[in-house]
Amino acid sequence: MIPLPGAAPAPLRLAPGSVRFLLLLAGLMTVGAASTDINLPAVATIARSFAAPLPEAQLTVSVFFLGFGLGQLFAGPLSDRFGRRPVILAGLALYLLATIGCILATSLGSLLVWRAVQGTVAAFAPVLARAVVRDLFEGPRMARVLSFATAVFILAPILAPSVGALLLEMGGWRWIFALLAVYGALLWLAGWRWLPETLRAPDPMALRPRRFVEAWQAVLGDPRSCRYAAVSVANFVVLVVYLTNSPAVFMDQYGLSSRAFAGVFALVALASAAGNLVNARLVRRIPLERLVAWACAGGFAASAIAIPIVLGDPVRLPLLIVLLALGFFCFSTVMANATALALQPHGAMAGAASSVIGVLQTVVPAVVASLVALLPIDRAVLTAGAMAAAFLAAVMLARRPPRASRSHPS
Repeated sequence: MIPLPGAAPAPLRLAPGSVRFLLLLAGLMTVGAASTDINLPAVATIARSFAAPLPEAQLTVSVFFLGFGLGQLFAGPLSDRFGRRPVILAGLALYLLATIGCILATSLGSLLVWRAVQGTVAAFAPVLARAVVRDLFEGPRMARVLSFATAVFILAPILAPSVGALLLEMGGWRWIFALLAVYGALLWLAGWRWLPETLRAPDPMALRPRRFVEAWQAVLGDPRSCRYAAVSVANFVVLVVYLTNSPAVFMDQYGLSSRAFAGVFALVALASAAGNLVNARLVRRIPLERLVAWACAGGFAASAIAIPIVLGDPVRLPLLIVLLALGFFCFSTVMANATALALQPHGAMAGAASSVIGVLQTVVPAVVASLVALLPIDRAVLTAGAMAAAFLAAVMLARRPPRASRSHPS
C-alpha cells in the first residue's frame, strides 16, 4: 500500500501496471456496463413474468441509470474521506445484496426498487477505478493504463447480451441476476485480496457540502479540465445514441436477426477495443491533446460519410458497419485521453473530480439521447446524424486554443 502519513511503509498488493492490476481495474470499470447490457434480452420476459406492460419493464434499465448517476455524486467524496479500498469493497458488498434483492423480487415494483439500489452502488466501482488510476499515474501513462483497462472493459458489450440471452433460455431472467451476484462476489474477493489503498492522505472535510461544491467548481472552473470533460461528454453522447438506436436500426429497419445483430454489435465493440490498444502505444510518442483532436476529426468523418450511406437505396450495409467500426475506433481514443486530461489537474481531489466527470458522462448523454429519440426522423438517418453532430461538437471543443489550468497535480 501507499503509506499514509505516519504509517509504516507497506508494499502494494499488486504492482501498478501489472496484468492482474489492469484486469482488476477493468473488472471494476465493467460493473455498470455488464449490469445493463446483460439485462437487455430479458426485458420482455420480465414484463410477461409480472403480467406488466413492456414500457414498465423497460424501466428496469432506466432506473438503473438513474441510480448510477446518483451514486457517482457520492462515491468520489466518500473515497476522498475514507480511502479508495474500503469504499470500493463496501460498494461491491452492497451491490451483491441489491442483486440478491433483484433475484428474490416478487413484483415488478420491488424489482425496480432493487434495480435503482443496484445502480446506485454499482457506480462506486468504475468511478473509484478511475480515481485509483489518477492516484498512481499522470499524463500519458495515466492515459495508457486507462486504454488497457478500457480495452478489457469493452468485452462487456461484446459478451453480455449473448450471455444474457443464453441464461434466459436456460433458466429465466433470475439466472441473469444470479450470474451478476456471482460476478459481484468474485470482484469483492479480488478487491479484498489484491486492491491497494492508493489515497495518500484522506480528507476529513471531504463530505462537507462545501467540498461537493468545490469539486464541481474545480472541474468546471478549470479551463483545461472543463474543456476535456466536455469533449468526453460529447464522446459519450455518440455511445449512448448508438446503444439506444442500434437495435431498431439493424433489426427493425434493416431486418437483421438477433444473432446477426449480436455479430454486428460485437464487431463494432472489437473495433473499439482495438482503438484502446493502439492508443496505449500512441500516447508514448504523441501528445494527448493532438490524439484527441485527430480522433474527434476521424470520428466525425466516419459518421458524416455514413449519412449518405443510410440515405441510399438500397443501403450498403457492409460499408455502414465499417464506418461504425472506424467511428468507435476513434471513440475509444478520445475516451481514454480526454478523461485523463480532464482528471490531470485534480490530483489532490481525484475521487471527487472523478465523480463530477462520471456524472456528466452519464446524465448529459442520457438526456441528449432521450431528446434525440423523440425526433420524427428515420432511425438510421437520425442515428448517423446525431453521432456526427456529437463528434463535430467534440472536434470544436478539442480545437479550442488551450488556456492555462488553475489547479495542478499533487
